[in-house]
Order: sequence, then structure tokens, then C-alpha cells
Amino acid sequence: MESKSWDEEFVEAYNSFPKIVEEPFEYRIHYDDDGRIVMLTHQNHPDSTQYLIVTVDQYADYQHYYVDIEKKQLKKVAHNPGLRVQLKRSDQGSAVVKNHAGLVLEPGETSTDVDHYDHTTNRHS
Repeated sequence: MESKSWDEEFVEAYNSFPKIVEEPFEYRIHYDDDGRIVMLTHQNHPDSTQYLIVTVDQYADYQHYYVDIEKKQLKKVAHNPGLRVQLKRSDQGSAVVKNHAGLVLEPGETSTDVDHYDHTTNRHS
């Protein structure tokens, strides 16, 4: 009986192991009966859920989408709050460090130079 070399034994042992097949990534957005997104998966997908296969960009930006149930399509959420808030200088409102509107003074805080800003809310479409 002829003995095998270490290399031959290694190759034989290696070839006896089952081959590992990677599960491909499939980006899915799962949704409920109202079209609200309830879960995201890219592997080990659950059974018995409604889902759409989407691009990696849609998957990463899921919070800006909903599912059109009738068409079974992903739709972008139309976001228009209809309000615009602006600051204006005033004699009242929030106290801030002069020339630094982002540095709001808390109640009880003081500064040598103070400006005041108040907000205005305008509707726009």
C-alpha cells in the first residue's frame, strides 16, 4: 500500500468538505396592508410577508418611501410641510449672543452684547 504525501492528503480532505455557496444579497422592503414599511432584509428573508425587491439605494433610503398597494410599487413620499419658519430681529423673543444667532442664552445667562430674535411662520406651497 502506497502512502500519500501530506499535500495529497490535504487536497483529498479539502475536497471532501461540502462547498459553501453564499446566499446572494437581495434587498427587500417588507410592508403591511396599508403600504407602510415594516421591515428590511437582504438575507435570510422571512416567509409569508409582503415585500418588494428594491435597489441598494432605495433600501438605504427607505424612510423616504411607501408602497403603493394597488400597483405594488415603491413610491417616494411627497414631503411638503407647507410651513416656513424664519427668524427676525426683534425686541423680544429668544436672547442670543450679539452677531451669533446660533448661541442662544438660557434663562439666567447673561452676555455683554445681546440680540433678540423672534420667529415668523409663513405658509407656502
